[in-house]
Amino acid sequence: MGAAIPNRITVGIFGGSGYSGRELSRWLSRHPRARVEFSTGSAAPHIPHEDGLSRRVDVYFLCLPHVTSAAYVEKLRKAQPRSLIVDLSGDLRLRTEASYKRWYEHDHGAPALLAQAVFGLTEVFRADIPGAKLISNPGCYATSAMLPLLPLIKDGLVDSEDIIVDAKSGASGAGRSLREDLLFCEVEGNFSIYSQGRRHRHIGEIEETIERCTGVRPVLTFSPHLLPVERGILSAIYVRTPRSVDELRSALARYYEGAPFVRLVDSAPKLKDVNHTNLCLMSVHEGAPGRAIVVSALDNLVKGASGQAIQNMNVALGFDETEGLL
Repeated sequence: MGAAIPNRITVGIFGGSGYSGRELSRWLSRHPRARVEFSTGSAAPHIPHEDGLSRRVDVYFLCLPHVTSAAYVEKLRKAQPRSLIVDLSGDLRLRTEASYKRWYEHDHGAPALLAQAVFGLTEVFRADIPGAKLISNPGCYATSAMLPLLPLIKDGLVDSEDIIVDAKSGASGAGRSLREDLLFCEVEGNFSIYSQGRRHRHIGEIEETIERCTGVRPVLTFSPHLLPVERGILSAIYVRTPRSVDELRSALARYYEGAPFVRLVDSAPKLKDVNHTNLCLMSVHEGAPGRAIVVSALDNLVKGASGQAIQNMNVALGFDETEGLL
């Protein structure tokens, strides 16, 4: 017989004062099985990160900056080896030290962890998640691109070397760091592109993960933009394909049949369709001859961060995948 599924669990959050940490606290407060025991870095009460290491709980969520996060994961693995750790930073999303250094531009502080973490793109790696003790939550932009692209590349329906991901995100995706370009007077009524070229670190995550799943290394032109809104990501993905829109739609529908949070829709989704939910909505449309446009939309703070983290926790612990998320 398998291990008994607990009725109630205790949770700790490292970095509870950031946007993802605060969103996580809100969603966990509605979870029927979870109780948040502590949150570090939050205003009420304020608990330093180091103090959280001595607090024993069933699940730790780390909403810390990269570099900082890996150090705390390493300490928690030693101090609380039986607990589940879900890391929302980028520290464990790539598989090698070289890849991490390429995209994050510094050495990894705990390279042994890279091979130990299960990648938490729930709908794709669901079979690897039950019983896992260390889960790396995907990036928000990466989730919006990988969910539609993986089935199409796996089935050989699109040209993997000619993909353009034109993505727009709300300002909360950049976190709460004090930066001039994120001030209200800079963002409000404005629209800007950033990280042009092959500079954004989610490119490595997307390409590497798709290669792991399909054996094909895609080549992305990834173009992120900052919208003058609080939250949400809308990605328009331009692909070269000899197949019809109906064939692409059918492939996505088959792949995500039964997935509670990924849905195919007829009209292009809008941010208002997904914000404050754990949904990723997708649609497929005609492009120029030999091309198609795949649109995906999700809330960067929920399906792109805290919601997906709870979804991974649910699957890892044997709960219903949707608990606390509907």
